[in-house]
Amino acid sequence: MKKKYTNENIGKIEILKSDLTPEEESMFDDKIEQAEKELISRRNNATVNFRWSEFEIARAKKIAKKLGMPYQTYIKLTLEKAITQDELK
Repeated sequence: MKKKYTNENIGKIEILKSDLTPEEESMFDDKIEQAEKELISRRNNATVNFRWSEFEIARAKKIAKKLGMPYQTYIKLTLEKAITQDELK
């Protein structure tokens, strides 16, 4: 398998000897490359700003704390879920 290292993943990847055929190795290399490209594309995030009342922010912080996550992450996940549901309608 190809070894592709970046500063973020050095030391996190362990390549083990396998019983894969060269064709299977090639297929897995392609899948790994595809996954790396997907991760890189997801990192290219845009910034969104919107006005929200302090009351709503406090509510989001309270719920996020109960769920054990940062409130920005909670808001993002909640918004993504709502958008997906609306998109499927």
